[in-house]
Amino acid sequence: MKKLDKLILKSYLGPLALTFSISMFVLLLQFLWQQMEKIIGKGLEWTIWFKIIAYACATVVPMALPITVLLASIMTLGNFGERYELVAMKSSGVSLWRVLRPLIFLSLILSFLAFWFSNNIMPQATESLKVITYEVGMKKPTLNIRENEFYSDINNYVIRIGKKDNKGENLSNIIIYDHSKDLGNLNVTTAQSGQMHSEDNGNTLVFNLHNGFTVEEDISGENYFNRPFMRVYFKEHLVRIDVSDFAFAETDKDRYKGHYKAMNLLQLIRQIDTLRQQNLNFNRYTLKTLSQRAFIAADNKASAQSYLIDSSYNALTKVQKQRVDNYIKSSVIQMQADVKSYGFKNADDEQQIVLHKMEMHRKFTLSAACLILFFIGAPLGALIRKGGIGMPIVVSIIAFLVYYLIGMLCEKLIKEGTLSPFVGMWLSSMIFLAIGIFLTAKATSESPILNSEQWANRATNLWNKLTKSKKKPITSNEDFTDML
Repeated sequence: MKKLDKLILKSYLGPLALTFSISMFVLLLQFLWQQMEKIIGKGLEWTIWFKIIAYACATVVPMALPITVLLASIMTLGNFGERYELVAMKSSGVSLWRVLRPLIFLSLILSFLAFWFSNNIMPQATESLKVITYEVGMKKPTLNIRENEFYSDINNYVIRIGKKDNKGENLSNIIIYDHSKDLGNLNVTTAQSGQMHSEDNGNTLVFNLHNGFTVEEDISGENYFNRPFMRVYFKEHLVRIDVSDFAFAETDKDRYKGHYKAMNLLQLIRQIDTLRQQNLNFNRYTLKTLSQRAFIAADNKASAQSYLIDSSYNALTKVQKQRVDNYIKSSVIQMQADVKSYGFKNADDEQQIVLHKMEMHRKFTLSAACLILFFIGAPLGALIRKGGIGMPIVVSIIAFLVYYLIGMLCEKLIKEGTLSPFVGMWLSSMIFLAIGIFLTAKATSESPILNSEQWANRATNLWNKLTKSKKKPITSNEDFTDML
């Protein structure tokens, strides 16, 4: 590798690592903000938080790489232009394509890595993230029994504690209402003091009570109307309560196994073929069923007429005609309802096929975006000739937002059936590819198309022309009178 290539790559890898870290951080914050209601206040262990963050980072890597390449390429070429290093290279006979050659090679590697990551790592991470966020969402908030308050978040129990120490273990003035029989306050336990701790990995809450009593009303069998009252005193009593709803557990790891976002490219192709075959079989079955019902309805019509009277329809009485017409009308209405429900099922099948096709194309478009956005950022940096963080970030954010919004609009049109999955998923890439080719051509020809000073001068000249007033010469008294 030549010294020039080492210099270019060294200048590029620093901004690449920095912008990748920033992009990952921003996208991770976006995910956490969206999931905040599900995960905040659940008392999750640090291992669960680590898994959520790790899976979330893995799912946003393919999206972070394109904007990273765009921003890093603008910063690198902008720094070269601002420090006149790009001018020095060109004056030495090095063309812009020669400068971009190692960066193009690195962008190709990043594109292949993005495809490999989105095809192999991202589906597994997406499946695991969906499972863990579902379980966290189902988990109840943290168990927190406060002093002098009735705590009723535990199923079938209401607990009141007078005082507790800083650790929350030693308690005093304890009251436990047992509603497990769903018949009211039939069982109440009070104690002067006690200790509270958890067992079975947090699934069981244990109260070790001292110096108290349990009161209970017996309403079983013949005691229902007499309701005998029983009080049992104790010096020490153990109460175990199931609080598994407050504990986190990954119960169903295969819950999202068949989701299209949790599939690789080969699985998506197979699933699309399976969905097509199932839809074809459903349409054949539907056509056969409707045909049979139509023949049955026709036979029932003839049977109804012959059953009512062995004569033509015109010979029937008014009541008999109405009975036949109502029967035929109900058969037609039932057929229309069946056709409508079959249409909904067919539309849902088509929608699933479209979603799988979109995800299949997404694996290619995200990786291709790394190379396409490089040819946006590199010529932009060479034309703007502004390095650092300020101007490159503004330009790259605007460019990526336009790219992202076009992609989101196309996805919406695909789901509505206006665009095909292939055209819709690749449209934004094709538009930006054309823009990249145009900018690269302008950068190689050293066009001043993005020279800020030139555009400022043109704007000033245009403003002066618009605001300049031309004075008319006074040729006669009549002209002077007209001016007055």
